[in-house]
Amino acid sequence: MAKVLISYFSDYGEAMYDAISSVLLKNGNDVLRFNINIPDVKMDSWGGKSFLKSIAIINDIKKFKPDVVLNFNHSLPENVYQYLDDDTKICIVDADNPETFWNKKYLLEYKDRYIFLGLQSYSKVMYENFLSHSLVEDKNYIYFPPATVVQNENLIQDKNISFIGSNFYPLEVPLGDDFYTKEALELYENFKKDYYYPIEKVSEIKQNWASPEWVYEKVRAYYVGQDRLKYLQCLTDLGLTLYGVRWWNRIAYYDFDIACCFDETKQVSIEDNQWVYNSSKISINISHPQAKSSFSWRVMDIMASNACLLMEDKPDWRNLFAKYLSEETLAYIIYTDRYDMREKAITLLKDNNLRKKCVKELNHAIEKAGRWEHRFLKLEKLLNITLVKAKPTNGKYLYINKGLDIENNSYSPTSVGIFDEILSKKTFILTVKKRWKIFSYSIILAFSQLPFINLLFPKKIRDKILIAIQKYWN
Repeated sequence: MAKVLISYFSDYGEAMYDAISSVLLKNGNDVLRFNINIPDVKMDSWGGKSFLKSIAIINDIKKFKPDVVLNFNHSLPENVYQYLDDDTKICIVDADNPETFWNKKYLLEYKDRYIFLGLQSYSKVMYENFLSHSLVEDKNYIYFPPATVVQNENLIQDKNISFIGSNFYPLEVPLGDDFYTKEALELYENFKKDYYYPIEKVSEIKQNWASPEWVYEKVRAYYVGQDRLKYLQCLTDLGLTLYGVRWWNRIAYYDFDIACCFDETKQVSIEDNQWVYNSSKISINISHPQAKSSFSWRVMDIMASNACLLMEDKPDWRNLFAKYLSEETLAYIIYTDRYDMREKAITLLKDNNLRKKCVKELNHAIEKAGRWEHRFLKLEKLLNITLVKAKPTNGKYLYINKGLDIENNSYSPTSVGIFDEILSKKTFILTVKKRWKIFSYSIILAFSQLPFINLLFPKKIRDKILIAIQKYWN
């Protein structure tokens, strides 16, 4: 049995972390799950330095004494490392490319301490370029592709085509002239060929931009956003339903037809995703261009469901699953461009037998090579720590799901229990100091309501007292 700390940043959905946690717990491991997107974690910038302010959370981590840390994007706050044992296995997982990692300076300084897990086969190259350091397969690096816990459910399929994902298209209009130059379009063409086109080469395209870095980032951001929207546009008249929480509700400023397909119901948990995919005839994947050789982890969720996958061709995916699929299935679930995607969607919607054949084969491929147990069996060999079937009973689960500015170690943000019960449990401990403040402010508020005395307490002051009471009560 292992004690596993999972650290990550998420602001809109945690389905993959739900899945990983549930599999580790089911196999008898203890899990401490830490989404650093809470007030107790100070961040100087996005992908910058993260620092944990809460003594209570630090004490939770010290008490937990993790054997393994699954550190997505190196998000674990920098000051936490001093509380980990020297023999703790710290595994970096590249949910995004290394340029978006947290605490990059610390990672570079202590790079020999880490084990690197690559979600795509190209990850090793990206890690080595970032670290200026070679990694050795099965020593300090392994290929660790995403997997799934989703199950096929026979639901009413009332959606022709579904898509779950972020809207990457920026909301603001770029100012200035540099973004609209012929050279910026040339930069766009280079990003289409290689999302990781180096910024050092920008000077070869244009030498007199006011800020080459600004143009570089803006062009790349708009390319990524437009690419996804162009694909979705091709499906709007075929019964598309799309889900996501990152400013999809503002997409009407770009395309009314896409906006009409948006269902604002939040589908962010693994259970939510499983329902969407099983109630869809087709579910599509449109990968972010940063997934150079790989694909979104949602691909495996779709494959395990009753929906027929429709995705772009990716070498990592073929290496994992093509041997379990017929040539006919491969021909109909892989699209070459957005026009091919539309034609294949029409064919799959019309031909129920073909669609069901594809689904059956995709389900089989997942059972052969797409479950999280497959990934953890490989990882446990590298770490020499048992992760699969560690013990016959479920492990303990702690979830740091909210935070406050902590005074005198007064608040414990964790809940303890089995995974299925944890989200309904919360712990809130009021210190004597906080209880006294609530009592004092309540007396003052009541006193301020008395005749004549209330003249000394105008509404503005009474409102401030009420806000103070709410602050310490919550």
